[in-house]
Amino acid sequence: MTTKKTAKVYGPDCPACNGKSVQRRDLGVQIYECTSCNGLHGDCYLGDSYAMVKPQMSTRTDMDGARYFDFTCVGSQGVTRRHGWFDPATKLVLQVG
Repeated sequence: MTTKKTAKVYGPDCPACNGKSVQRRDLGVQIYECTSCNGLHGDCYLGDSYAMVKPQMSTRTDMDGARYFDFTCVGSQGVTRRHGWFDPATKLVLQVG
């Protein structure tokens, strides 16, 4: 199995910190990762967003190491938005909105 290499394709500025973003080509979707805060943002299918940030909440109460995410998703409910903060180790949501 071959994986796609991540190419540096610059996208829109990060909505969290206004930093420069680089497209994550290895995911096969239009998701960008900020070079400043490592936040994830962009457009994808709802199911693809679950591979990056799971749809469950974490039991953690602290925000240590949290990363921002902001996805515009297309799914069976039409166009929706998922955004907040997640734990990159578990991919569980720490805070919504």
